[in-house]
Amino acid sequence: MKNIKEKGSQALKITATVLILAVICMSSAASAANLHVDPEAEEGYTTIQAAVDAANAGDTIFVSPGTYVENLKIDKQVRIWSDSRNPENTIVRPADPAESPVEITGERVTFSGFGVEDSEKAGILLSGATSCFINNNRAQNSKYGILLQDAESNNINGNVITLNEAGLRLESSRSNTIQDNLIAYNYGPGISLEESSRNIFFNNYFKNTENIEENAANADNTWQSTLTVKRNLIRGPYIGGNFWADIEGTGYSETCEDKNSNGICDASYTLNGGGSDNSPLFPKVPSAVTALENKLDAEAYELGMETRGVEVNETENPAGEQTGENGPEGEENKTAETETSENGTPAPGIGFAIMAAGAAYFLKRRK
Repeated sequence: MKNIKEKGSQALKITATVLILAVICMSSAASAANLHVDPEAEEGYTTIQAAVDAANAGDTIFVSPGTYVENLKIDKQVRIWSDSRNPENTIVRPADPAESPVEITGERVTFSGFGVEDSEKAGILLSGATSCFINNNRAQNSKYGILLQDAESNNINGNVITLNEAGLRLESSRSNTIQDNLIAYNYGPGISLEESSRNIFFNNYFKNTENIEENAANADNTWQSTLTVKRNLIRGPYIGGNFWADIEGTGYSETCEDKNSNGICDASYTLNGGGSDNSPLFPKVPSAVTALENKLDAEAYELGMETRGVEVNETENPAGEQTGENGPEGEENKTAETETSENGTPAPGIGFAIMAAGAAYFLKRRK
């Protein structure tokens, strides 16, 4: 009889605990709200920052298409989505170009579907942020496309990072996942690392003046995932490492062999500063590479390099052939471009201060 009573008491306690947890979960779900940002709407919020300030942890903010001139400070657990999911028509530019248009310092923040551009610092800055999801953004025309400072366990996924002085920079950051991004046509390194370790980079498309900064220490980071049967960024059959291209069309993935036709280069790719990509991607489906290139702007990159006084060599039109055909006239054009840069003509969509800094950086790297 005593055992029956004890068992009944335990059952009641378990039931009560389950009910309490269910009520807590339901209350939490019920308290999460959706906020809307639309400068032209009569109701809702006219700026993204106003919505962030009004939001509670767990809320979702939907942003209508438009250009928002703000320096966002996101310090709470919110999800921020563009309504269109299209970075081309929902753009954030900084009110103060010396600061980032998007600065995230909170935990578990989602920021997705935006064009972020024209900053003398970084398009998207994660400072002390943890477990954030940065997805489907286009970060361009800034000193850094995306900058992580003392950031941990974030997922940088499916972004286009292009036309910046450097694409993605990690400073004292660890255990972040960098995957499925187009990091291409940046004027300096695609990836810059400083005292950052245990990060994983895979299924990215790299095509930059310098894909990884030469003096970066990369041995403590991982440059491929476990080889998995799943379609990759360039429509090959395996998720593995990254696609390594260069501006001249002679990158490792563009010239490696794939004798067994599995879409993975037969040999590993050794990276600057140590470390290696043991499963670099091979262009098994060339049209997939063309499709990715169509999302980028090679002409804007060439113009940006010209304003910096740097010649761009391309496989379709090698620099050596241009010199042979143009002779002194080519030299005159180069001088004129350099003088224009010195007189302050900005690169496309970016201020003179950034252009000058980029030129100094690039010349320093060339030395």
